[in-house]
Amino acid sequence: MPVYNGRDYLRPAIDSILAQTFRDFELIIVNDGSTDDTQAIIDSYTDPRIVRIIQKNQGVARSLNNGLDRVRGKYVRRHDADDVSTPGSFQIQIDFLEKHPEYVMVCNQEAFMTARGKIAWNYRVPNRNFFQGREVVDLDFSHFNVNSSSPVVHGTACYRTEAVLQIGKYRTEFTVSEDNDLWLRLLEKYKIAVLNQCTYFMRLHGSSATQRHAGKIRYFRQLLIDYSEQRRRTGSDPIMRGEPVPPAPAAETVENPAPVAPSGKIFREDLRYIYGLAMDAKDWAEIKKYGGEILKSGWKDSRTWKMLLFPLFGDKMVKAGVSVKSKIRSVKS
Repeated sequence: MPVYNGRDYLRPAIDSILAQTFRDFELIIVNDGSTDDTQAIIDSYTDPRIVRIIQKNQGVARSLNNGLDRVRGKYVRRHDADDVSTPGSFQIQIDFLEKHPEYVMVCNQEAFMTARGKIAWNYRVPNRNFFQGREVVDLDFSHFNVNSSSPVVHGTACYRTEAVLQIGKYRTEFTVSEDNDLWLRLLEKYKIAVLNQCTYFMRLHGSSATQRHAGKIRYFRQLLIDYSEQRRRTGSDPIMRGEPVPPAPAAETVENPAPVAPSGKIFREDLRYIYGLAMDAKDWAEIKKYGGEILKSGWKDSRTWKMLLFPLFGDKMVKAGVSVKSKIRSVKS
């Protein structure tokens, strides 16, 4: 578990791990140069299974590798410092890997939760359509796409230690998407399973790194896909050959930005997902927060009212309304 300034949510994450029904593990927490009281929170625990690593800030990939250097167990389970696992999640994954030696890694479905810990059960990754009713789906190269994240949630990944050490751990050349690069390198040699069980809750809070670094993430997704294709075709990629990785292009700037819409006519499409998630989680504080922003910006736009009200009605009522509207239109025509 790497952590940087994790004061607000670290304790629930640690508690969820120490509460696992599977008890024989060590929890390696890598404090990546935190400047808040993260270390004091870690030190408040006396559980002998906790292994503490304190270092200067090095970033996620290096922190993960430093943790891997201290691992003694047969398996490694990755976990984020602001998320929560269900009590039986470790046991489920270990049982699967013990029964299926042909798999190098297993991961699970996750559901999002709000900053306050309210779970949005209908907001999941991967979603239900990915499984098509199956209990287990084998990860495939086709699941990696430049326009979307892979179905592997990094915080649910449980893999065989020896295999990951043999292929060189996480590659720090990938400043983002270091996890997907590792999955592809594993997938070229082994099988990876995605279980249709929701055992992990990912907390959404603050500003979205995905939105802030969308161009950078897209660049490295394309790069890792290209490198995987090279390895499968030629047996190596530029990193393996000692060649430098081209840096991500600078973020694009807009010289002539579009004029700001008049007050009350700004449609907040950017808040649709988080508002819908808050509605699904029934987190009324978050609903008030994001709903207020949406309404304040675009109360003169009819799309704003649809965005605010449709989640209240539910999918069935919305579909029924659309159906009735379509029938009325067909009769008129």
